[in-house]
Parts: sequence; C-alpha cells; structure tokens
Amino acid sequence: MAEEKVTVVEQAAEEKKAPAKKAPAKKTAAKPAAKKAPAKAKAAASLTIKLTKSLIGRSKNQIATAQSLGLKRVGDVTVQPDNTATNGKINKISHMVEVTKA
Repeated sequence: MAEEKVTVVEQAAEEKKAPAKKAPAKKTAAKPAAKKAPAKAKAAASLTIKLTKSLIGRSKNQIATAQSLGLKRVGDVTVQPDNTATNGKINKISHMVEVTKA
C-alpha cells in the first residue's frame, strides 16, 4: 500500500514537470485582398453641390441638411459622393442648391 501511494505521488510530480502536449493549431486560409474600384470611377461618381439661396428663414431640417452636406453660406461649394443618401439630401433642399456632376 505504501508503494502505491509513492507511485501516485511520483506520477503527479512527473506530470507537473513535463508540460502537457498541445494539439497543433489549425492554419487558417489567407483572405483574398479586397478589390478596389479604379480612381477614375470614384471621380466620376461624385457631385458638386453649390448653395445658391440663403438658409435664413428655412426650417431646422433644411438647415441641418445643408450643413450635413458641408454648406454654410451662399456660394459654398462641396463635392459629395453620388449615392442614395446624398441624393435624398439634395432632394430635400433642391430649391436652394445647384448640382452638377463632377
């Protein structure tokens, strides 16, 4: 019985000394690089917006929309991407701005 206790103690000591073997880590496949649009396409997909009428006397929503486009004063010009969000903003204040394709 004393021999059994010694062997159990010795086995426990050996397990502490020797590090446990870990399973090899799985290698993940490399992600493909994201495709970028050509620079010409980005330039063609933009709008030049010019504020032609004053914001004085306009509703808070219209003033906030003009400011979100980067327009603060009459004559201010900004270039924005041609997307649905920008088109929605332009529709909201279309009577105060001039829009041209950049």
